[in-house]
Amino acid sequence: MNAYLRFSKKELAGLLLFIIVILLFAVQPFIHTTANHKRPDAASGAAFSKIISTFEAAENHDKPDEMRSSSNTYSYSKRVYASSTKSTLFKFDPNTLDAAGWLQLGLRERTVQTIIRYRNKGGRFRKPDDLQKIYGLHRDEFERIKPYVVLSTLPYQVVDATPAFSAARKTFMRSALQPIDINTADTTAYKALYGIGSRLAARIVHYREKLGGFYNIGQVGETYGVPDSTFQKIKPLLLLKNPELRKLNINTASYEELNAHPYISSKLAYLVVKHRKIAPIASTEALQALVAQTNDVFEKLEPYIQLNATEALKH
Repeated sequence: MNAYLRFSKKELAGLLLFIIVILLFAVQPFIHTTANHKRPDAASGAAFSKIISTFEAAENHDKPDEMRSSSNTYSYSKRVYASSTKSTLFKFDPNTLDAAGWLQLGLRERTVQTIIRYRNKGGRFRKPDDLQKIYGLHRDEFERIKPYVVLSTLPYQVVDATPAFSAARKTFMRSALQPIDINTADTTAYKALYGIGSRLAARIVHYREKLGGFYNIGQVGETYGVPDSTFQKIKPLLLLKNPELRKLNINTASYEELNAHPYISSKLAYLVVKHRKIAPIASTEALQALVAQTNDVFEKLEPYIQLNATEALKH
């Protein structure tokens, strides 16, 4: 049995080597930790830092802009201004600058689209700091372009809402427009007035032609489709200079011509033609008697009427 417990020299050498290897593996972590404590491995430190940075970048990428950690501010600024050499800073009005101009300032396309949508919905910038209300425009971007903001002096920039100031502003706006002569102004001149578009301007001019000219400023307000509120606002800008009315000969005009006049109804036109078959209408009293039988207003019609019995007899 003792023979089985004995080891040969070769077996003893192998066993000793095995024990040494086990001891080396056992003490190796303590030796490595001590060595690293005294002299850090630069390569290992760099690799570790890179792993941490990658983790932080991935974590911040999924967060909204306002929740991103401050540790990523520098890297973000670096990305934003990476193309700053291609951008151009210049004086601009944020209320009128187009998309190409915003991009030239170095803003991101998504931010530019937000600005354009804000303005299209009626939003206005009344002071430079109002730009900060734009979602997606970061603080560093705002600070970079703020010195170049130049707001033009347009009416929408007025912020004083006191009654006295509002009255003064209305007076200023009226004075900025040129008064027009209601009998000589064309559609372009009428369109320059508040609330008068192409359609209403054409109606006013057409109504004037059918009448034979305006003899009273109030007649502009009679035009179909012109609201009284609009007329009252434009009235101070309407002038009447030496009106030359086109007269209608009550004794020679045909039924169609009479009926085409805005102040002569079809019934009155019929009565006039019927009366002329018996005798010409020789006086305003005779015409007034006919008007009394209808809903027409003699006082409005009288300035446009010409009585010429002699001409009637020739026809």
